[in-house]
Amino acid sequence: MTILEFIRKNSLLVIIVIAAVGAGLVMMDYSGKGSAFSRDFYIRVNNTSYDYPETANMGENGKQFLSSLYSATRDLIEPLAEENASASEEQKQEAFIEWQRQHPDVVESLNMLNEVYAGWHYGGTRDDAVNVAINRAMLHAEADAWGLHPSEEQIDLFLRSLPAFRTEDGAFNTELYRRLAGYRHGHSNRVQEEAFRAVVADIIIWENLRAMLGKGVSFQTGAQTAMLNAFEQSVTGRTAWLAAEKVGTPPDPGEEELKAYWEEHRNQYMSDERRIVSVYTLSPAADSNMENLLSTADMLMQDLSLANGRGLDKLLADAQDNPEYDAFTYQAADGSTHVTYPLSTEEELEKQLQDRVNYEGKEVPLAQVAFAEIEQAPTPQAYEEAQAAGNAEKELSIRQIRGFYNAADGKLKLLRIEAVERPTPLPYEQAREKALADFRREREANALQIAAEKIYKDMQEALTTQGLQSALAIAQKAGALVEDFGPVQLFRPTSVLPSGVSDADIMGTPSGKMTPLVVQPTGARFTCITGRTVEDSPSITMQKRLFELPRLNAQLRHSMMQEWQNAAYNRFDVQLAPTIRTMEKED
Repeated sequence: MTILEFIRKNSLLVIIVIAAVGAGLVMMDYSGKGSAFSRDFYIRVNNTSYDYPETANMGENGKQFLSSLYSATRDLIEPLAEENASASEEQKQEAFIEWQRQHPDVVESLNMLNEVYAGWHYGGTRDDAVNVAINRAMLHAEADAWGLHPSEEQIDLFLRSLPAFRTEDGAFNTELYRRLAGYRHGHSNRVQEEAFRAVVADIIIWENLRAMLGKGVSFQTGAQTAMLNAFEQSVTGRTAWLAAEKVGTPPDPGEEELKAYWEEHRNQYMSDERRIVSVYTLSPAADSNMENLLSTADMLMQDLSLANGRGLDKLLADAQDNPEYDAFTYQAADGSTHVTYPLSTEEELEKQLQDRVNYEGKEVPLAQVAFAEIEQAPTPQAYEEAQAAGNAEKELSIRQIRGFYNAADGKLKLLRIEAVERPTPLPYEQAREKALADFRREREANALQIAAEKIYKDMQEALTTQGLQSALAIAQKAGALVEDFGPVQLFRPTSVLPSGVSDADIMGTPSGKMTPLVVQPTGARFTCITGRTVEDSPSITMQKRLFELPRLNAQLRHSMMQEWQNAAYNRFDVQLAPTIRTMEKED
């Protein structure tokens, strides 16, 4: 019997390792599709309909488990960072290159998980979780056609092959498996374990499909090296900056002209969005802790999702008195269960709501979370009318729930967006000053554009016939500041290029020629390339072989998988519910 089989079949004998995979991880049992929701589809792929809970299960769980697997693999590099904490940047880079040479399987695993994460997020909707769900549904459809579904034994073998699931002595990392599979109090969380293994199965399908499509395709090594040399060249040049004020300021428009401008651009001058928000606060009991509360939050979110977001107060009251849940409190001293903040802008809400929480890996004001994207919520008028009629609960949906979130005070915060007042165009009187400022900038930019284009044309002619100094003299005569730059290495975050000039602009410009003209609101940029070099040290050569050459092949495979995804959208007739916001709609 393998260790994985032992864990699954003898969960009562396993010592618990608490797994806080994330408070936002949605753990739901979706057997019996649509049991608590409308049977109308949320997404449909290959004539298979998935309601909202099923979509959330595939999408949210897919994101969270991939993040957890990546983080667990990334943690393998932590000892290296600790050992070299006091080293110089050059020493750290050399140590990391050597570490990659000694641990190619970890690098390969990190790259694989990163590629899967990026690939699953690719899609046409504005909701990353929905994109993940669609991609997983398409993988299932393709696996059905090609017989790519892995067995339980193949899932076990794949897990054992991942470096994160190997301890220092080569044994299987039982603790990590229990954590991701949701073992609590000596019992397995079958829903969470099945969700985790389903994600692993889909990773296997993705990798097998990519192998089928790629059939060993990769860049030719010589071509790769030439490409990397082009990307990693160091460049020197001379640049001239013409500030906008050197061109002169056009006169202000008349009132009628300004009003016509506002009419044409009125959708640029909108009121601030306002929301009515309720906040529930959960606190660990005296004999409990945040890890236990996070575990409870996972189960509460499952029940809340199945109830479509309704009956939250009763759900919390029942859970508070239920010994199966870890102990917590959610009532304030005055007996209130939550605080509802009146219709407010984000800035107004932040003044009333002082909490800061961990959101997508950053500590942000809770008000910012309250104003994150939401697909559906009633208008303030509809909410107030439902409140007055005593049937506000009937108008709720799970899409109005945001939470749980870790607050700085050691408590969990759950948000419910009660109502949303969407932005509307401001009347002329309120938009006038901003429209005037925009009109001024537009006129100044037009004047700058015309002047810069003429200077650029004259500089190119002078560069061809008289040389660089004569070309730069034209810019200086117009009032531009001329200076040298470089050497700078392209495509490096630490490289400082002349403002407005991109790596791609420089790469596409031969030495001795001018990069494309750059016109910004504050001025115009004229740049000429004077020289290029390519570093070819042993350290750089090793970095290319171990890291950058494989990265190019990974990008090639990623592009191939995107082509499969684009075609699969049509082949499997992917359909979306009207409430799902797409990139196309946003544009």
